[in-house]
Amino acid sequence: MQEHILGIKDNKIHNHYLGHRIQDELINLLASEIKTNIIKNIKNAKYFSIILDSTPSHQEQISFVLGCVDISSTQIQVFEYFLKFLKVDDTTEKSFFDANMN
Repeated sequence: MQEHILGIKDNKIHNHYLGHRIQDELINLLASEIKTNIIKNIKNAKYFSIILDSTPSHQEQISFVLGCVDISSTQIQVFEYFLKFLKVDDTTEKSFFDANMN
């Protein structure tokens, strides 16, 4: 990556593909791959949990976290994966239930 950046600075490379659209596409591709791996880990886990919790902020929101226990090796491991903040109207159970997970 350093060589690529130096080539851009030295005008040896004119098409550098570092524009915001390319960066956004790379971020989305990486996010998709990470979510796929998280889902695979959850499906393979013996136990899992879904955690929704309100988060103090200037805007009402809840955090969406998945937890799982991996017992596939000799050492049991517990993982928690933060997925996203969800906008809600208030922090009632109904708002949690109605929150848009997309």
